[in-house]
Amino acid sequence: MTLPVVSSMNFTLIAIGSAVFGAIANILARTLLKELRSKEILGINFLTMGATLVLFSPFFYYFKATTVAILVLIGIGIIDTLANFYYFKTFEETEASVASPMLALAPAFTFFFGWLLLDDTVNLKTVALAFLIMFLVVIFSAGSSEFGRFKKATLIPAIISSVLFGISAIPTKYLLTNLHVINAPTLYMYRAGLIALFSLVFLNFPLRRITNTQYRVIFFRGLFVIAQWLLLYYALTVGSAGVTITLANLTPIFVFFLSAAWLKEKITVRKIIASILILALSLII
Repeated sequence: MTLPVVSSMNFTLIAIGSAVFGAIANILARTLLKELRSKEILGINFLTMGATLVLFSPFFYYFKATTVAILVLIGIGIIDTLANFYYFKTFEETEASVASPMLALAPAFTFFFGWLLLDDTVNLKTVALAFLIMFLVVIFSAGSSEFGRFKKATLIPAIISSVLFGISAIPTKYLLTNLHVINAPTLYMYRAGLIALFSLVFLNFPLRRITNTQYRVIFFRGLFVIAQWLLLYYALTVGSAGVTITLANLTPIFVFFLSAAWLKEKITVRKIIASILILALSLII
């Protein structure tokens, strides 16, 4: 399928748009995980999103099934099942504005594996800017009153999730741009279905613990997650995997402002200054 030409500014805005939707999804995840555990939410979360996309699939479905494509798709499902399990695990014990920065380390692994496996390279200036953005995002968590508890309770899950999400971008870009066998919404529909399947089989989540109100929040959050990942997938088809994941992982900036307004979490001058600097660097990367 031929994709429309996208300017560098539009590419940046698409990737940042993914981060905005991701920030809202992070806030809602933290809200849900105050009462639920990772394995209780993971399967139903993706089952809901997969079912939603299936309803609209006649309008977008595109997949040329080959052995290689199917194997890569299954691989994405396995990697992202584990990544999402540890993603939700991170939010069980930690505030959204503290957890999100450590989850933003994924681009470092995307740059490396993109260069190694896809020859997806960018110039040194771009790499330097991306790593500077990552560094600034990570130090968002420094100095927080919650950081000590975060390191003890959820540092390992956050790092594991970041590594897996960073790696997952590589087979995803390979499917979308190298093989040209699938489009973004179809890929996410299959991804959601595979994660739901693997969660049901291996995690055996208890449906009885989820209330009707929580189901509604899960469905509502799923709409934002779908938007987040469709924008991310589209950005991957037109730009560098490493740069795309860097920009799409600006979620802590938007989580910071949303957490202050929505969850009444602490706001600091340091974070305001850092967020402005990060957004400025993102527009010139």
